[in-house]
Amino acid sequence: MRLSEYLEVGKKMKAARTNAGISQRDMSMKLALSNSSYSNYENGYSEPPAEIIVKFCDELNITMENLLELKVAAPQHTSVSTFADLLSILIDLDRRGLSIRGNTTYSQQDNQLMAHLSLDIKNAQLATFIPDWNKVNEQLASGAIDEDEYQAWLEDTLKLFNVPIDDYV
Repeated sequence: MRLSEYLEVGKKMKAARTNAGISQRDMSMKLALSNSSYSNYENGYSEPPAEIIVKFCDELNITMENLLELKVAAPQHTSVSTFADLLSILIDLDRRGLSIRGNTTYSQQDNQLMAHLSLDIKNAQLATFIPDWNKVNEQLASGAIDEDEYQAWLEDTLKLFNVPIDDYV
């Protein structure tokens, strides 16, 4: 059985087309197909190529996700939006064997907690990240580089450090 049969692509194309009030003949012309070729797609006799499905969706101003009733998951990224998220990451690193030491100080006058963390990572290349990051942040703040240059540096750096943590603990 073909994937389009599992997803009922032809059936969904037909429903979307009829809901839009477009005849099969008009849709086949819009897609630059013979009427019989298009009819074969709708009736499930043949599988439409992805390019045809994309063009079909463009004609109806719908997304392929909506047509096929699929949810396309976004790539998973770790998001740190709370201190609990940050602490969870530190706990995970500690459990993996990455030595984390630190101390905190509290300034009552400023009502500010300062945390100083030390990570024991046996990789000289990683040791350069924080000083380089501080330098690039200073350049961004001073206007020596713009946001696009900063983002390019960050993207290149993240690619460089895309190595398994477990290899260094």
